[in-house]
Amino acid sequence: MDPLDARPPEARPSVRRDSEVTRITKLLTQPGPGLSVCGISGAGGVGKSYLLAQALESVDLEALGFVHVWVDGSNPQLRGDFFGVLEQLFRRNLNPNSPHRDYFPRLRELARLHREVGLETARELNRAKVPEAVKKRVSSLLKAGHMLNKAVPMTRDYFDLAAFNISDEETHAMLDEAWRLAADLKALTESSGVVRKLLGLSRKDRVRRELYKVTAEEVLVDLRAALGALQRGEKLRKLAQGPISGAQKLLIVLDDYEVLSPLLGDFLVGSLVPELAAAGFETVLFVLCRDDLESTHVGWSQHCKRSIKDQIRLTPFDQPTALKLMADAGIDAARGQQLFESTQGYPFLLSLVIEESSSIDANSALFLRKFFDRTTRWMTPREQEWFVRACYLDRVNEDTLGPLFPHEDVRRIQDWFEREPSIRDPSASFFRVRPLIRDKVLRYQEVRAPSRHRELLKAATPA
Repeated sequence: MDPLDARPPEARPSVRRDSEVTRITKLLTQPGPGLSVCGISGAGGVGKSYLLAQALESVDLEALGFVHVWVDGSNPQLRGDFFGVLEQLFRRNLNPNSPHRDYFPRLRELARLHREVGLETARELNRAKVPEAVKKRVSSLLKAGHMLNKAVPMTRDYFDLAAFNISDEETHAMLDEAWRLAADLKALTESSGVVRKLLGLSRKDRVRRELYKVTAEEVLVDLRAALGALQRGEKLRKLAQGPISGAQKLLIVLDDYEVLSPLLGDFLVGSLVPELAAAGFETVLFVLCRDDLESTHVGWSQHCKRSIKDQIRLTPFDQPTALKLMADAGIDAARGQQLFESTQGYPFLLSLVIEESSSIDANSALFLRKFFDRTTRWMTPREQEWFVRACYLDRVNEDTLGPLFPHEDVRRIQDWFEREPSIRDPSASFFRVRPLIRDKVLRYQEVRAPSRHRELLKAATPA
């Protein structure tokens, strides 16, 4: 079972979204041929992960013949690593009965070749007279799966110009020169000559030239081997790889998709989804994200529409449901009404206040840390810093943000905050952090970093 909701059952909300659970279980028990995609969307904290965890617990995936793989965006070290995310998704210990068998050797080999290309590129860049900042950016682009030999005409689409502390004119000149050099790097150049004419593109060439396509193809070969669905031409190449007993179907869960989509979006809609749709075995793909699936990438509606079988949009619990949830947890009616107003019915926040009400460690530093981690789970490190500083403000706007972010474009931070309903108070006539969240985050910051806490309090206080 994946850690969609790692809390023990007694710490989770007890109210089920029965109609949504029914829709999910129907998709699992009657998936239909090919690929079935289901988007589960809603603001952070609305209960997407918990809903899916409920549905998955209500069925026997093994008895249904599913192999279950999943990944989320909670690990910041993987957020810029294309193969890092794929290797976490298609993990080595896929089969608990054979924990040491790797069912994705072809994917691992591609990852090795890709790392090799990255090292070769780094060595060439080290010999070239290219600014260090550009070297690092080129390296991060390669790691994220962007192939420079195809990206050269779109230089400025791939570079964050704000990351360079130089003028626009200098930036453009530097980037033009850097990308001219990158376009000529041997590490990114396909093989040629007699060998190329006789044998065509090598696997390493394909990693350089068509990374997404070759990765999707090789993942599918590994999957067909694991599910006992190898095609005739593949059997000779996979004699040593046996299938997982009883497995015929694939279940994929992509959580925190708004974090994963910069890495996986183009790969999914352009390569993997079409391959899965024609794979010869049944696949169910759940994508958990803030926005409706088709809003995350134009390719979902243009190229993958036929595979989208359902889209579930979650909203917070209404007042009667939330009050029942708290009453079942032993919270009296008056306190329940107060907590509903402070949580606005968000299941994530409700579960935390219920846990707090029943925990003897509710005011401990460990509980505050746990609260902070759960509240910021879907944020990048930079967004976490924006969030923490915003908690020091009674009102969040471009004027009040300025003193806390003297060296940043506060318009960008304000735009981000306005799009974060899980932390923003929807009932206020101005922008502010939800009081319940703000109180606990400030208490945590006071315990964690007292001197920094005092500095931010002072910076946030009008002169």
